[in-house]
Amino acid sequence: MQLPLQQGRVDLSRPLALLLYFGTFAVLASLWLIYHRMMSGTYRPRGIDLFVPFAYLALVSLVPYALYGLSHNATLEGAQTALLDYLVLYSGMTALATILTFRNLRRGYIYLSAEDRDFAWLVFLRQAVLCGMMTTALVINKVAGPSQAGIFLLFIVPAIRIARLRFPHAPSAERLRLEKPAQA
Repeated sequence: MQLPLQQGRVDLSRPLALLLYFGTFAVLASLWLIYHRMMSGTYRPRGIDLFVPFAYLALVSLVPYALYGLSHNATLEGAQTALLDYLVLYSGMTALATILTFRNLRRGYIYLSAEDRDFAWLVFLRQAVLCGMMTTALVINKVAGPSQAGIFLLFIVPAIRIARLRFPHAPSAERLRLEKPAQA
């Protein structure tokens, strides 16, 4: 997204373009925080642990282009297509973040305090619900249309809240199928 300029000055008469420009930074900052949380654990990476973050960052690099497409479509059909592209992109990033967050929770489980386990669990849970709801919205969009998909997306925040209330604590090591740590 580019800053709207007119004769070398910021064009304040285009508030949507300004909002999208600064919104791009907010989205990228939140994605960077998610990435930081995913990679903050100490572990020995395997092949999937190298591929998934690379794929995540590759999708993150496409966010400004998706937002540019959203802001530069004059027709309703073009805007709907651009929004669908953005949702597919964001859904993919959420799926990859969910995979890495869960792998990090399992990997660092024995090193975390109960409070930190619960925090890591709630981050994973939020991402999993978001991923599931966005993927479902994409299917609804294909089957029933964008209006119904948009209505469905309004339930993301309540669904995350319900999941957090229903499952507030990290599962036990047995439920996560963790190996017992080697005795020193």
